[in-house]
Amino acid sequence: MLIKLDDFRKRIEFSLCQQFASEDDVRSFVDRAVQTGVGVVCVNPVHVGLTAHLLEGQSLDISGNVGFPFGSHPTGSKALETEFCVAAGATQIDMVMDIGAIKSGKDELARKDIEAVVEKAQGRLVKVIIEAWVLSDGEKVRASQLVEKAGAQMVKTSTGVRTQYLSLVNPDPRGATLEDVALIRKSVGPKMRVKASGGIYTLDDAVAFLRAGADQLGVSKGADLIQAFKDKYPDGVEI
Repeated sequence: MLIKLDDFRKRIEFSLCQQFASEDDVRSFVDRAVQTGVGVVCVNPVHVGLTAHLLEGQSLDISGNVGFPFGSHPTGSKALETEFCVAAGATQIDMVMDIGAIKSGKDELARKDIEAVVEKAQGRLVKVIIEAWVLSDGEKVRASQLVEKAGAQMVKTSTGVRTQYLSLVNPDPRGATLEDVALIRKSVGPKMRVKASGGIYTLDDAVAFLRAGADQLGVSKGADLIQAFKDKYPDGVEI
């Protein structure tokens, strides 16, 4: 498949998920996203309304975070957050799955958690973050397949949020790895989409993740990657 610049731009997602982000930060973030021409912006629920107002008339998708960043919220809370985001103008939802349920072998609980968000999303794209960096390969497969069974449309590798808790289970936590993306891609059907998020800093990284099976990329250096793509692949690149 040939990926050209416009398609590459649309596969890039910008996020502003810091708990200390101010309204001025949101305005600056939105301006940068518009100028760069990315496909999606992701913000915390309290900033979805302002983001939607600032992007009125633009074609960018707006994704609201749900159950962020740990996923250990009651299902009802996640459903309520989803309702809030939709009412405020979100066109997509990024939810963190119940990681503890996966670790406990309570797959039905994890599936119902996702289903509740999918229902409240009212047909909008739902991306489910499985936090691959704290799961075994078997758990990654189960989690990815549960996302598909629950009716969501995309599996996302991680939140990218590093805390002191990560070192308890992973001495070298990385948001996305080529191995994880390939495993997720192999674990779900062809209609499911995969998002690689965290640790994608170079154009070579970005292209490698697309070739491994990622459809969408969550990055912190989107403008740099888009410029590098324009310079290196003026006629596009095969993946």
